[in-house]
Amino acid sequence: MNRGILALVSSIGCMSAGSLQSLADAMHIPHLFIQRAPAGTPRSSCPPTSRAHADDYTLFVRPPVYLNDVIFQVVMEYTWQKFIIFYDTDYGLVVLAEVSKK
Repeated sequence: MNRGILALVSSIGCMSAGSLQSLADAMHIPHLFIQRAPAGTPRSSCPPTSRAHADDYTLFVRPPVYLNDVIFQVVMEYTWQKFIIFYDTDYGLVVLAEVSKK
């Protein structure tokens, strides 16, 4: 696991999430999809693109208040030198700004 993609974490819109879910399933990459509304509250309007199967690689979650801290702790725990944040709203910029402060 020293090379390649260990996992894909996203918090983007419904249409983009469906594309990432399909990609993660096809490439056998764990995908953690975090549903957020623009104000930071959970939303449930993004259903999975397919029925759940035992070999699905996407997990849909609703985040706790401290999601940015959790992202930072994961990056630090695995001593990742590089990571990518996909975003389609200003939320991705907020996460990036908060993680870079630490």
